Amino acid sequence: MDVLKIATLNINGFASRTKVEMLEIFLRRQEIDILFLQEVAHSTIGTLRSYKAYSNVGTAGRGTAMVTRNEITITNITRLPSGRGIAAEYRGM
Repeated sequence: MDVLKIATLNINGFASRTKVEMLEIFLRRQEIDILFLQEVAHSTIGTLRSYKAYSNVGTAGRGTAMVTRNEITITNITRLPSGRGIAAEYRGM
C-alpha cells in the first residue's frame, strides 16, 4: 500500500507570483503528494514545477483547487458550479 502525504490550505486569494513561489517551497519541503486549496481567486494557479493544478472558481470569484504531483493520476474530476467544491478519484477512492 502506498502512503500519500495530503494537506489542505486556505490561501485567501493567491494572485501574486510570490505566493506561488511560497507554495512551491511548501510542497517540496513537506513532500506533499496531494494538496487541497480553499479560497482560490483565479482559475489559473500558475506553473508549479513537478505538480499539476486543477481549479474550480465559481461565479462569486472564489473557489477550490487540487494540486497533485505529476506522477499521480486522478480521474473523474467533478466541480460544483458554486466553486465551493472539487473532487476526483485516485485508484478507486
